[in-house]
Amino acid sequence: MIAKPLRISPRLSPTLALALFVSLTSLACKGKKNENADNSGAKVAQAPPARSTGGNAKLPSNEPRFLNPVLETRFNRANILIFEGLVGFDGTLEPVPRLAESWEQSNEGKTITFHLRKGVKWSDGTDFTSKDVAFTVEQIRNPKLRTLWRTYFSGIESVKTPDDLTVVVNYKTPYAPALVSWSIGILPAHKFTDTEFITAPANMEPVGTGPFKLARWEHGGRMLLARNDKWWNGKAGLDSIELVFGVKDKLAALKAGELDFANIPDIGQWASEAQLPDFLDRFEQTTSVESIFRLIAWNGAKPPFDKPEVRQALTHALDRERVIDDILLGEGQLLSAPFFANMFGADSRIAPWAFDLKIADEMLTAAGFPKTDGKRFELDLITLTSQKLPINAEMFAIFKHDLASLGISLKVSYLTPAEFEERHVAGTFDAAFFGWLRDIPDPDPSALLHSSQTEGGQNFARYRHEEVDSWLEEAVSTSDRDQRKALYAKVHAQLHQDMPYTVLYAPYSHYAWSRKLHRTQPADVSAQTRFPGISRWTVDAPSTP
Repeated sequence: MIAKPLRISPRLSPTLALALFVSLTSLACKGKKNENADNSGAKVAQAPPARSTGGNAKLPSNEPRFLNPVLETRFNRANILIFEGLVGFDGTLEPVPRLAESWEQSNEGKTITFHLRKGVKWSDGTDFTSKDVAFTVEQIRNPKLRTLWRTYFSGIESVKTPDDLTVVVNYKTPYAPALVSWSIGILPAHKFTDTEFITAPANMEPVGTGPFKLARWEHGGRMLLARNDKWWNGKAGLDSIELVFGVKDKLAALKAGELDFANIPDIGQWASEAQLPDFLDRFEQTTSVESIFRLIAWNGAKPPFDKPEVRQALTHALDRERVIDDILLGEGQLLSAPFFANMFGADSRIAPWAFDLKIADEMLTAAGFPKTDGKRFELDLITLTSQKLPINAEMFAIFKHDLASLGISLKVSYLTPAEFEERHVAGTFDAAFFGWLRDIPDPDPSALLHSSQTEGGQNFARYRHEEVDSWLEEAVSTSDRDQRKALYAKVHAQLHQDMPYTVLYAPYSHYAWSRKLHRTQPADVSAQTRFPGISRWTVDAPSTP
């Protein structure tokens, strides 16, 4: 949770300014009573002593394509509740034991020896062993599969399993994010025998070691996860969790009882409806800065976006400050490179390119794209259908108006995940808008920038730069934070000139949840899930899913 200075845009009406003031003031003043620290160091509401287990909680989620953390490329809450990594994170994002009860790093950081917990069972009753860990790594490193995790495991030289409870991982060179990358959910090797990995039934009927297991999947609607009574860490506080897909108005769903917990992406709703006394009587709420930003990737393999000066000109043409002031009501930060606001990495001396249509016009003309009959070129921007939100519609309207003055026609195409993936792989797009979530608490941006990630990886911009590759590789080969910061400063400076991505903003995240839920923290179900996380949640009384 954070406390932020009040920032009111001069463009705001007095009514909206007052609503924002009420929002931030109530945020600062709420939740002072009955708070205690849990074992992660985070502040949570004190659970009622009369009830410790049982009941159901309804949460929104993206619908997964695979119940398999290796194959799934879209953040959803199902995989993180069914599967577990060897390592978890506490409330300060420091690594803590999970499926591994301990570990040692040796050989100048190139070797990690994990000692697995005894007695861990998969939800079907099969023993969890080191063979499952080796199998999972084998799939991540399979070049025929597309996975978000390959960049974190590409430096592994060998994985040895001297016995059922020991895993020895040898890296070619020291790798700074090595330990935290082992938060990847481990897969059950026995469920993928005699079948193709990508088409295995286990991808839809998963077996995990986590606190919950799949009970029912209504495709396109919802998913019910039941408590896994074989979980090695005891019983979760909830009987079940219902994940609801495709919720467009989460605040309305909360008020109607269709959800018990949700993020509130509509800042207008957050600043007004979510601050009304009736809502505050029924719901807890908080604001946080997380490992997320929203950005545009320019397709560097397609003219005219293959020219750095064109990408820089387009960045000058996007009024990002207006988006933050008028649409987000100040609830966001402007960034000049793809480094997270809550981690080290960015060079604070490098300011974002300013909005300036005159400079943009001059740069485009100098780059060989003068206006002809008031026109320059079309810009086809793709994004997911899940991004078809009022906040984005307003942002794209601002961009479209300003780009039109430069003779650029902006078209926004909303695509299904399959369509988005197809066009990304084929390169048949001009630009792509998306939100970037970090899977691990480390600032390394190699997944977005390294040339090895252009084919089948997450380098949407198809960015290639030998020196940037070298700096990124050097930065992750040392655990010295000062050295890493110096190298990332070089990366930042180069990106500022090349602009393969334009980071639009890092939003502040807003959450609300029913007062019947207790010991609740939004980070428990974030991309970097805390441990024990949602397993400690409790509810006042059971409700039928």
